[in-house]
Amino acid sequence: MFMFIAKMPGCLEDDNIRLRPLRIFDGPFITDVLRDKDILKSNGLSKPMSSLWFSFWWWIKKTFMPCYCIECDSKRIGFIGLYNLSPGKSAEMSLAIFNEILRRHGYGTRAFRLLVQGLKRYSVVKNLLVKVETDNHAAISFWRKLGFIETEISDGVVNISLDFT
Repeated sequence: MFMFIAKMPGCLEDDNIRLRPLRIFDGPFITDVLRDKDILKSNGLSKPMSSLWFSFWWWIKKTFMPCYCIECDSKRIGFIGLYNLSPGKSAEMSLAIFNEILRRHGYGTRAFRLLVQGLKRYSVVKNLLVKVETDNHAAISFWRKLGFIETEISDGVVNISLDFT
């Protein structure tokens, strides 16, 4: 698995949007969001075993490969990462723009497209899966606009998939 990820460049950039590898000092920025039970549930993830900072950081790095901080004009605005990666086949994705004021301005779309360019270029995966709670209509609409198709609804969660082939 590491071979596929090692091929990906450290940073992906387009105009004023940049995806850079998540660093330990980004922790406080993403901690609250990734500890949110609803976000974890909708992404099919379980709560980290410990609330200790280092244990939580280790959980992030172990769960998401690769994981990036989304920056706009050098300011952290979000997170994008893959988990349950099956190299050359599929991965599940999480993407979040944390400040509601910054949503619906195209930052998530641009971050997604940057990541997909890298995934395609380095043949990391052929399929992406996103899980969204059924009542999160804005997120479902967002993923549909990017070409994702609903594949299954189970326990209040919609599985949405995108094939690159």
